[in-house]
Amino acid sequence: MVRHRHNFQSLQASRLPLLVSLGAAAVFSADAFTTTPIITVSGGGSSLGIKSSRPSRWPLVEAPKPHPSSLTQRSAGAKGGIELAGLLYDSTSTAFDAWEWTANLGAPAALIAGAVLVTLSETRESMQPKKSEKRWIRLAKQWFRFLIMSSFALEVVSIFVSTVTGTVLLSHGEQVAKKMVGYVAPLELLHHHHEFEYLTIQIGFLQGLFNWLIAVALEQIIPKEKETKSAQRMNKCMAACIVTLCIWIQAFYNHHLGFYSDYVHVLKRYATLFMRRYVICWPIRPLALLYIPSTIASLVLAWRAFNTRPEEDFDDGDVEG
Repeated sequence: MVRHRHNFQSLQASRLPLLVSLGAAAVFSADAFTTTPIITVSGGGSSLGIKSSRPSRWPLVEAPKPHPSSLTQRSAGAKGGIELAGLLYDSTSTAFDAWEWTANLGAPAALIAGAVLVTLSETRESMQPKKSEKRWIRLAKQWFRFLIMSSFALEVVSIFVSTVTGTVLLSHGEQVAKKMVGYVAPLELLHHHHEFEYLTIQIGFLQGLFNWLIAVALEQIIPKEKETKSAQRMNKCMAACIVTLCIWIQAFYNHHLGFYSDYVHVLKRYATLFMRRYVICWPIRPLALLYIPSTIASLVLAWRAFNTRPEEDFDDGDVEG
């Protein structure tokens, strides 16, 4: 009996170094990134203790620091400022989805712009005001030409801004900071970082569509030579249907707005942002020395066009003198 106990203790003593090595390897591999193992062995082979110090992380790669301008740009956006460059987004995937929205809206804007050009080419001769026409007919023709050209310009602006904004959305990385902005939808990203561009794209598309439809309605109600009474009544019916369609489109748009109460609120907000960015700003933009006088000149020319007297025009067969 004593001999068997002595053999068992000898076997335990022989296995002790192996257990120590295996225990140390197991603790080290399991807690390599959480603990620092400390192994102690008592004398005589009677006890084995494994202790560990308090957890301490071993970072493999140093965490990237946030871009210095991102915090400034984010705080500026929270105060209503407009961010254009040097910003970082919460998620690049959300920015990519926002880019898809801008690209998808540019396609129908291009279709409307093409339809506007077709309408203009077909009515260029017949929509010229003549001195023998009634005042309301002359005024309707002038408004038709103004609305059709402004519709084309607005759609081109929508296409251009959506393209440039899409490039900006794909040019910045993700925000790495303790506190993110917190948006979760692509349009929330646009509204927070690029509100002016977001409104420009929407207003350009929608107002361009309205101007084109109203111009078509005006073209319908203007009487034509050798037109029968039934044709005139049908033209008035179609013009009324187009106006009704515009009113319904406006109601539908107002109901689905996410950041503004209605379209009037959208226009007011856009006017405020436009003045802050391009008119009342410091330092003064160099191109402001060109586009502000050009805008004033355009308004003066528009006033002169709408106030042209019939005596200044000439009908077919007259000689301009």
